[in-house]
Amino acid sequence: MTQTLNLLTARCTAHAPALSAQDQAFYLAQLPGWAVEGNALVGRFGFDNFREVMDFANAVAEVAETHDHHPELSLRYRQAVVRFSTHSAGDQVTLNDVICAVQVSHLPEAAGQRG
Repeated sequence: MTQTLNLLTARCTAHAPALSAQDQAFYLAQLPGWAVEGNALVGRFGFDNFREVMDFANAVAEVAETHDHHPELSLRYRQAVVRFSTHSAGDQVTLNDVICAVQVSHLPEAAGQRG
C-alpha cells in the first residue's frame, strides 16, 4: 500500500520503459478492479446514470492532461472503461500507466464505482 500511496503524488516521465510481468503483477495487486488486457491496463467503473459517467470522464481528462498521458475512454449509459498503455513503449504497460490508474481510482467521482 505504501507504494500505491506514493503513486498518488507521482508524476509521469518521458520514455518510461515497459513493465515486466512481475512488476505488472506487483502493481495490479495494489489496483483492485484493474487488469492487464492485451497490452493495456484496464479499469471498469459503473455508475447510476450518464451524468455520473460524464463527471467521471471529465475528472479522468484532468488527470490525463496533468500528466500528458491520455487513456482510451469508452463511455456508455452507466459504465466507463479506461485503458492506459504507453505509445512510446510500443503500446505496452509502463509505470506511467500505473501512476494514472492509481490517481483515477482515487478520484472522488470513482468512489465506490468499480465494476
